[in-house]
Amino acid sequence: RKFMELSVTADMFLTGQVERMVGLFLAIARGLIDEDICDCVFDEEYSPLVPTPPAPRFALFADSSQYMTWEGKMKMILSPRQSKTYVRGWSDPDVIQRVNEWKASLENNIAQVWLRDGVVDEDTDRLVSEKRWTTEVLEPWAQNARVQLEEWREWKEAKKNASTSGSLIASTLLPPLDSIDKTIPELYQWTLQCLRDADASGLWPTTTPKRKLVMVSKDDDTCLSSALMKAKQNKEKRECAYSFAEGQGGASGSFSIGVMPGGGCAQPKGNELFPELLEAAFRLEIALRPDREPSSTIAVNRNAQFRPHTDNGAGAGQSRSLIVGLGDYVGGELVVEGTKHDIRYKPVEFNGWEERHWTLPFLGERYSLVWFTPKGCEGARGIDLCKDND
Repeated sequence: RKFMELSVTADMFLTGQVERMVGLFLAIARGLIDEDICDCVFDEEYSPLVPTPPAPRFALFADSSQYMTWEGKMKMILSPRQSKTYVRGWSDPDVIQRVNEWKASLENNIAQVWLRDGVVDEDTDRLVSEKRWTTEVLEPWAQNARVQLEEWREWKEAKKNASTSGSLIASTLLPPLDSIDKTIPELYQWTLQCLRDADASGLWPTTTPKRKLVMVSKDDDTCLSSALMKAKQNKEKRECAYSFAEGQGGASGSFSIGVMPGGGCAQPKGNELFPELLEAAFRLEIALRPDREPSSTIAVNRNAQFRPHTDNGAGAGQSRSLIVGLGDYVGGELVVEGTKHDIRYKPVEFNGWEERHWTLPFLGERYSLVWFTPKGCEGARGIDLCKDND
């Protein structure tokens, strides 16, 4: 059997990038996905993460690398080949022979792995290992990717229509706000009122610079950091965050309450600013998950749409996160590793430190609370900060 040789050109490669490029190429070549999946995957303005299928790692190896620019700078041959351009380098015949012998040995070892499980049947000559990868990796990926590709196409069309009409992209993708049930479940009423009071107070803390980098400006899908630069130019009186569009008044924001790790890590000022919210939010966690160890910390988000990311920050946390959405909004689902979750008054647990997650576009008033315990806060309970804790 012959090996297929692919040429890939780049200044540098991320870990696993080439195997996913090969996997995507095979999916397209087999007709499992349309070619515009490439436009979808590389569309920098499209905030959802669209994963690609990894080709079997054992089946790939780098045949050769070319460093033409550096060869010119260093005046030497940097890849094993015959060349009279420079005297120094990897152009020695003995070196080239040894490299070729090593490559032949490597190809033989890879072939043995492919052939180890035999063929499906003699007529097709299809390898068992190839069929396993196709049925367990490639085809399930393609099934999900076709759905994501259709969503991207809808987003692209909505973006085109929004630019023509001057409206937000989300308004052309989502149902109207009056289509939702605005009844607030009794369990959430106190916490939501505290969140609304905190918003109306004008004391909502500024989002940290790092957190801004993974938040999206709903107005134009740019990074929130860029949007807030525009907000600084706004001279109008700000009575409520929701009175301005995103990028014109800093309508979204995120801060923490509870306990932070280490003596050198400043404690959240939200504890003193909003003591009632502190108590209501931590009591809500206990009511939602009575069997869960109470968390030390809560991320409080208002109208925040997050880009795909894994959690970081003070302590590099070690516990599973619990999230729930509150307010009158449509859309805004949480996506964890490609799986959508409607979190509006429906709590969801996930591993925010290892699983990539992000927020889908939404319209309306959307709050979310994320309970977690960062490393260094093991055993600390945010509920213990409340004055009247039972």
